[in-house]
Amino acid sequence: MSPFTIISLYASTTLLGYLFSVSTLTGFLAQLIALISIAFLVSLYFHHQLSPYFISLLVNVLVFATNGLHSPLFFLIYFLLFVIAFQHPPQITIAYTLILVFFLSQSLNSIVSLVPLTSLLFISPLAWFISRQTISNAQLNHSLANNQTDIYLWLSLRLKSTISQIIDSVSLILSDPRLPHQHHQELEKINHLSRHLLKSSQDLSKSIDDNSHES
Repeated sequence: MSPFTIISLYASTTLLGYLFSVSTLTGFLAQLIALISIAFLVSLYFHHQLSPYFISLLVNVLVFATNGLHSPLFFLIYFLLFVIAFQHPPQITIAYTLILVFFLSQSLNSIVSLVPLTSLLFISPLAWFISRQTISNAQLNHSLANNQTDIYLWLSLRLKSTISQIIDSVSLILSDPRLPHQHHQELEKINHLSRHLLKSSQDLSKSIDDNSHES
């Protein structure tokens, strides 16, 4: 999905939470929470990418239905922002924070209520940083996985094949009875070292393969 679509979906969850809080349906809060919770559980099995949006809808309904900025459940907004920060790029986290600030400002009725509202603006840089770090870690892991694949292919296709060719060539030369004794000894060393290097490369290749299966 495009960033605009993602932000629109999160904004819709906030709008629905706000509209529910100002409607005459607030008496059905428990039933709505149960319905959203069931939809969230279903999404985990069939379409887990929708799960964060159901979490957002649940949090927004709870916070707006319990008096917005003055809600005893307001702390859930912080958790929501961190969930979004771990799921999406930084610009989405910042944009959604501003949307939340706009809708929550509708329940602003005193200087004291400015504290939780402005706290969202202070949380935003931290959420931005976490989001950036999450993306950087994902890119690093992807790069490491690619490097591991390249090393594994090099060990499997290039190094072991080349060493095997060296061993075959040396063995062929050693079979010549006319070979001088001194040369024979040196070639025996090369043969021994090559076989040892081949075994080491096979052990390393197996170790990389086992680690990739475990991860």
